[in-house]
Amino acid sequence: MKVKNSILLGITALSLGISVFITNVAAANWGYAHWVTIRRTTYVYKTKIEKPMSNSYTVAKYKMHPGYHVKVRQSWVFPWVAESGRFNSGTHYAYVIERSGHSWFRQGIH
Repeated sequence: MKVKNSILLGITALSLGISVFITNVAAANWGYAHWVTIRRTTYVYKTKIEKPMSNSYTVAKYKMHPGYHVKVRQSWVFPWVAESGRFNSGTHYAYVIERSGHSWFRQGIH
């Protein structure tokens, strides 16, 4: 009985460790910007960055149509941030994309 419980505990710990590692690798991959092609109509909010971040506010709203190419990255404050062309985030403004997840774009230029 002890051997069976030990093996079960070992397998559980190993699978948990592997899943945490894979999640961290995937999250680290989006730390820098990637080119994507928009698949669904998406809104981008031009956000004025204030300190503290809770004081940040929306200045303008833009619309991206399917087929639009943009460079995006994940942020520690906002889910997705645009970083190319018209939507070039900097120190004063961030172009925040309203969507979450990965279903609204295809990675690469298609």
